[in-house]
Amino acid sequence: MRRQAVKILSILLGILVVGYFGTSLVSSLTGEFYLNNPLFHVLFALILILLTVLFAIFIRNLVLFFFPHFKTNLRLKIFTAFVLLILGPALFTIFLSSSVVNNGLDRLLRIQVKRIVNISKDTTEQFIQFISDDLKRKIRQLKGRKNVYPYTLKVYGVDGFLKVEGKRVRKVGNIPINPKEVSSLKESVSYTFLDHENKLLIVCQKEKRRAFCISKRLPDKLVKDIEKLSELHSNYESMVAYKTPIKALYTLTFTIMGIAVLFGALWFARYFEKRITIPIEALYRATQKISKGDLNVKVEEEASDELKHVIEAFNYMVEQLRALKHSLEESRRYMEQILNSITPAIITFDVNYRLVSCNRRARELFGFSGENRELNILELLSRYPELKKAVEELILKGERKTEVREEINGREKFLTVELIISPEISDRILIIEDVTDLVKAQKAQAWKEVARRIAHEIKNPLTPITLNAERIRRQFKKGNPEIGEIIDKAVDSILAEVEVIKRLIDEFRKFARLPLPEKKLSDVNSLIRSSLEPYENRVALKFELEDIPQIPLDRSLMREVLINLIENSIEAGATEVSVSTTSKDGKIFIVFKDNGPGIPEEIADKLFAPYVSTKEDGWGLGLSIVKKIVEDHGGKIYTIDRNTFVIELPV
Repeated sequence: MRRQAVKILSILLGILVVGYFGTSLVSSLTGEFYLNNPLFHVLFALILILLTVLFAIFIRNLVLFFFPHFKTNLRLKIFTAFVLLILGPALFTIFLSSSVVNNGLDRLLRIQVKRIVNISKDTTEQFIQFISDDLKRKIRQLKGRKNVYPYTLKVYGVDGFLKVEGKRVRKVGNIPINPKEVSSLKESVSYTFLDHENKLLIVCQKEKRRAFCISKRLPDKLVKDIEKLSELHSNYESMVAYKTPIKALYTLTFTIMGIAVLFGALWFARYFEKRITIPIEALYRATQKISKGDLNVKVEEEASDELKHVIEAFNYMVEQLRALKHSLEESRRYMEQILNSITPAIITFDVNYRLVSCNRRARELFGFSGENRELNILELLSRYPELKKAVEELILKGERKTEVREEINGREKFLTVELIISPEISDRILIIEDVTDLVKAQKAQAWKEVARRIAHEIKNPLTPITLNAERIRRQFKKGNPEIGEIIDKAVDSILAEVEVIKRLIDEFRKFARLPLPEKKLSDVNSLIRSSLEPYENRVALKFELEDIPQIPLDRSLMREVLINLIENSIEAGATEVSVSTTSKDGKIFIVFKDNGPGIPEEIADKLFAPYVSTKEDGWGLGLSIVKKIVEDHGGKIYTIDRNTFVIELPV
């Protein structure tokens, strides 16, 4: 308790010290003297302390606003809007009030008012002086009388008379004055006193050892008016003397009010800004975490009205996203298991050719690993030049599928390469399947079929050869006189069959040992015309040849391709053949179409396989040779219907 009292006294003493030095400083600066009024000391100290507190609170609010843990433009906008909304009208009102007070004080202390006050004061003094002169005259009349009685006072129109002569005092009527005070007055000087309490005007004179006083009662209203006039004059003089500090006091008061309003506006703005922005900031921080992949967030900030519903909806959305992410993770793991269990190598890369993902087969086949992520897929495939070239062609030319032969880990591999580009997904999918075993099996099967067909074709002429040889031996043993003629016929038959076998062997040798093309820049359209125009007397030809660029090719081999196709059409019974050329996407297309019966459906899938033919005496090697020549030129041949062949050659 005593400590608290000491603290309070110390604070009060500090306030008085601050106020004293403050008013001293103001007095020295303004030239006005304020030290004689202790109220100024206390008031100045309180104002200074209040200003210090308000300034500290103001700075604290500014620091809390401009340097928070999290800052947004929304906070600044809301805060500024509230401050301007409150502070603008308040400061305008304070400024107007201060101006009105200062102007009113200036009007109050103008020269005209001062003149009226002075004239009123002079009039009052002259009136008092007039009565005093009358009383002085009556003193001169009464002091000569030996005795003064109450009725004498009535005759002279006064209310009291006092005569002091040495120790003798003669007092008549109502004159409330101390004789000792009268004795102490100076000689030959008149004194006038106004007794406000008794409403009496007293005039005293002293001459030698005698002193005389006379009193006259004034009307009550006159005394009150004199008192009020005196008080007004005193107040006016005080106001004139303290004009500057009074105006400063009012200005300071309104300034404090303005600071208080500013503080209130700041607090009010900060309060509502926090109610609005803190939940929004929490939502923003949560969205930042979500954007970085962290879905374990929940906004716990309390809010009201619409913001509360927004936060609840946001938390529900995050829960749904979390569940969806879990479901997607499960689906991704399931898809990874499927992709890792299939035989083709699956590789995904983005538009900048950076590796995104690959399955287990791709890692096993090409040695990819997790460290290869973000690397260029073409650089990763640089160890496999043929495969890299095939992928580049698929990307550049927009093709979807191709086949390539590549050496991987010291072993030759046959690969099918398929590129999937879909507008629905941003990444590109590369599917590479090792079909080495399938190709080998197909080749083995093809060679089995070739061997079977060769055996069959050789067996057919061997039968008449054997029969003719046996006939010669049999007729020779019999000693047939026509043996010579029989031998000639048998030998002719044997030679004919041998010629068949020889032609079969030549066709097979031709298929197996086709020369590599010797490419030269050539005009495809002129090659088509020069190769097919000799057949115009056997079939109706129609040419639709566009202006296409020249390409490198072996004219003799490509002429053999065209002749083979037109002879097949003629032998199949076609009467019209149309040939057209176009150029698109870096390729030349030769479309060969006839009006014949078309390719039988049962051999459509194996049309280009060796020894597949629709002719009774055909060997089935023609289209196989055509296919090999086209492929040796870097192109391909295929059918789009039963009567149309398409030859595709790179430019």
